Amino acid sequence: MNKELTIVFNSYYSEKQLFRIIKKIKLFKILIIENSLKQNLKTKLEKKFKNVEVIIPKKNLGVAKACNLALKKTNTKYLFLNNPDIDISISSINKLLNFAKKNKKFGIISPTYNNEKIFKNYSSYEKKISSNISCVNWIDFNYLIKKSVLKKYAFDEKYFLYFENFDFCLKLLRNNEKLYVVKNIKFDHFGSKSVDPKLRSIVLKMRAWHYNWSKFYYYKKNFSYFYALTKILPNFIQALKKLIFTLLKFDFFRSKLCILELYGIICSVFLLKSYYRALK
Repeated sequence: MNKELTIVFNSYYSEKQLFRIIKKIKLFKILIIENSLKQNLKTKLEKKFKNVEVIIPKKNLGVAKACNLALKKTNTKYLFLNNPDIDISISSINKLLNFAKKNKKFGIISPTYNNEKIFKNYSSYEKKISSNISCVNWIDFNYLIKKSVLKKYAFDEKYFLYFENFDFCLKLLRNNEKLYVVKNIKFDHFGSKSVDPKLRSIVLKMRAWHYNWSKFYYYKKNFSYFYALTKILPNFIQALKKLIFTLLKFDFFRSKLCILELYGIICSVFLLKSYYRALK
């Protein structure tokens, strides 16, 4: 088993996805932060896979706190932070690791999607270093990072969902850390497929509230309060329009989502904490 790298999964009711991907990457140490708090999942995974450790926190930590907890629980030089709904080969992971060892001065390194026509996992801004390597100003999750870099900068734990990674990447850039994507190292990300489909209602509620709360907080923290207001105003207007439309259609679930969007914006504007949790 490789002793230099720990693959980290931030999981929330992602049992099927975890079993699928772990079977493919059994040569590496794997750490799972299981935010569903399901003790039986820890038992099943650790019994079946000797390279897997599952941590069950006392409460749902969200993304930022889970990543910081992974930092405390690992002793390898490198961490590969991931969502469970990915597909990547051992070969691609080894290539990332080799790139990291050869290029010691970097913040984070990421593979790229097999199909970039739909979506890229990095910013549109690119500074090409070579035909296969680009320096960018933002990378989505699923990247390799040195433990020392994560320890130095860490994720802002005021975020629960959304924008914590924008914030982290911006922090790295402002401290002159390089964000690399390697074009000839590929993976697939299925997109919003981590959570059990039975929990779709909870996911949509959490997304509605936290996306808007986090967007305002991100711009307020990194730029200014008034700039954040200009960025969140279109979301507020759009949510109001959708609320009226869904009420006229008697679509009360969608109406509730619109109310949660507005509620998230109001809480963030009034500097309240990111406290909302959907239970059912």
